Amino acid sequence: MSETSIKETSEITIDENIICEIDHLGIIKITGEDALAFLHGQFSNDVKTLDNNQSQWNSYNNPKGRLFTTFRLCKLEQGYFMLMPRELIEPVVKRLRMFVMRSKVTLDDLSSTWKSLGFAGNKLSIPTPTGMNEIQQENSVNWIRIPGVTTRVLCFGENSDIEEIKLQFSDMLKFCNSNHWRRLDIHAGIANIFADTYEEFVAQMVNLQLTDGVSFTKGCYPGQEVVARMHYLGKLKKRMHRITINTNELPKLGENIYDSTSENQQSIGKIVDVQKNEKGSLDALAVIQVANVESKGLQLSGADDASIVVEELPYSFA
Repeated sequence: MSETSIKETSEITIDENIICEIDHLGIIKITGEDALAFLHGQFSNDVKTLDNNQSQWNSYNNPKGRLFTTFRLCKLEQGYFMLMPRELIEPVVKRLRMFVMRSKVTLDDLSSTWKSLGFAGNKLSIPTPTGMNEIQQENSVNWIRIPGVTTRVLCFGENSDIEEIKLQFSDMLKFCNSNHWRRLDIHAGIANIFADTYEEFVAQMVNLQLTDGVSFTKGCYPGQEVVARMHYLGKLKKRMHRITINTNELPKLGENIYDSTSENQQSIGKIVDVQKNEKGSLDALAVIQVANVESKGLQLSGADDASIVVEELPYSFA
């Protein structure tokens, strides 16, 4: 396949039938007889509820409840697999290993030998698990049904197997780059945490409680007291929204949002993720103060030519 055949996300509508190599994700494999207990004690979701061939949205937090990363945790017969932003794998593995101690747990970074592909659209002739978050194994490749505004399936496996899948389907579907998969996550209201937003947000700020990424009944894990206190006692002052930014210049992740109608010109929000769309503007997820979200004066970094419109998410805050 030639490089010129790879479409940019700005060339594709959100509901087209596509295939993309998800370069921004890496893969960690966790094995050992203590793996379940170890992971259950580290992550925000209830790992003990995972059966073989199931996945869940999850997070890893610091003791103050701030997110190191969000990720998809998959359970297969050969172990647990974390699919998460490649740029955070080194610090996350390093931190997890600090707490293994005498537990019989092994963590391996497979990112150089395994990779993933994404498929999306309303007419896909691919292996598609019937249940959301379920995994279907086909010839050593793992296919996961994940949330989206259209049907979305993520598959992962060893490099050679994924290359065969890519060749098999690339002539039937539009082939696009990894940024488009991030754009599909944006429209699904799924927050990916990258290096620029490392330890920036608490789980509820990025709607993990609404995307099945946190359990409030599982017991202790790093940051659990902060997350639980906000759930049971706190009033959430910031929420993540999908927005359109009326500019074609990509901001940095974590860049500030302002309200031009406010006398106090302090930041009232931050960019979580952002990608170009086919309309010449930007699709983004942003954490915004609840008190300001209905303002008509939301702007990127206070710039008049980067106004912001709040859009609907596929789930409710209620």
